[in-house]
Amino acid sequence: MSRPLSARRFAALFSALAAGAAVLAAPSATAAAPDLAATVRATMLQQHGDAVKRQWDTQTLREPLFEPTRTSGAWVFGSTTIPMAHGQEHGAPHMALFLARKERSTWRVELDGTAGFAALAAQAPSGVLSDGEKRTFAANQSNQALAPTGLGLPWPVNVAWWMGGGPHGNSGNSRPFSSIDFNGGDGRVLSAGNGRVYKSCVVGRSALVKVVHDNGYSTTYYHMYNLTTLADGSAVRTGTYLGNIGNELPCGGSSTGAHVHFSLLRGNTHVSVNGMTIGGWTFYEGSQAYGGYAQRGSTRVSVGGRITNYGGGGTTLPTGTVDAGPNTTVNLRSGPGLSYSVAGTVADGAVVSIACTSRGEAVEGVWGRTDLWNRLEDGKWISDGFVDTGSNEPVASAC
Repeated sequence: MSRPLSARRFAALFSALAAGAAVLAAPSATAAAPDLAATVRATMLQQHGDAVKRQWDTQTLREPLFEPTRTSGAWVFGSTTIPMAHGQEHGAPHMALFLARKERSTWRVELDGTAGFAALAAQAPSGVLSDGEKRTFAANQSNQALAPTGLGLPWPVNVAWWMGGGPHGNSGNSRPFSSIDFNGGDGRVLSAGNGRVYKSCVVGRSALVKVVHDNGYSTTYYHMYNLTTLADGSAVRTGTYLGNIGNELPCGGSSTGAHVHFSLLRGNTHVSVNGMTIGGWTFYEGSQAYGGYAQRGSTRVSVGGRITNYGGGGTTLPTGTVDAGPNTTVNLRSGPGLSYSVAGTVADGAVVSIACTSRGEAVEGVWGRTDLWNRLEDGKWISDGFVDTGSNEPVASAC
């Protein structure tokens, strides 16, 4: 078993990576790290380099990033990203997750969205991939991606945002037209479906964010700031906060006007949104990039119009709004009662997702006395006396 990274060693690792060094901190992998970095970069270019050159209309590419995040013995997991040049069209860099295993004197490297990655993931130790991640990657590989994607749009259901840019390439005019630009509301970008979240090219307050869904699709989100603090590999549900619309360019490109560059992928390969149903709307590309329209029944919305998110038809958690009364926060507990330890706080007015409910210690809440407690998505508990769900009865199933 590899020795866990100390805070000092962790900081040193990422400082070295930022400077362009290919270094791994785990003693068992340190000596071979340069070979691994070269193998990961070569694999990325071999599988996607030619396509990215065509998409970006360039003969040269910047060296792919090598961003290992977990290591255990002969295993390493992380991401690799081909950055865009700054000012290079409106678009996003190209990212893939990688999983590597040392086999004698060489590294076997697989990129997500491939059968090889799914097969290797099934064998990975728990220190590299959790059981939940293994299930997600297996489902993503085995499930058939369909035109009704089962995904929502990346903002709250029944809320309308602007379609600032219709179907276009991940780097603007490139094919396929896999991406759409959106802005509006409070600017909070939400996951379009259930899955697991990962970040690449983390620079300051921004990064390229990817959610791997178990229905065969992945989605990416670019130009955001104030990103989710969830660790890579964390489970997210439809509506989980990912970041805020912005003009951030952590891995190059360009942006005009705060928005989210939302892309649809199969594994780590971009796929056309033409004819795809997302958020209850079927999107159609125009004769040129950034044109096209969205259709729902007899309603057609062109670029510059407002689109209401009708969700993806998948399962979402019920929500409630925190009402702290005269206070600014409410304590979260480790169990359904005040006798349990304080596990954190939540701000007045915050919207929380309720995973399940239980009867526990009675509390005098904003609307009187209640013994109903809500367990949130992160496992912490809050008394229903401080959550406005629209009902005094449970709105989620019993825990």
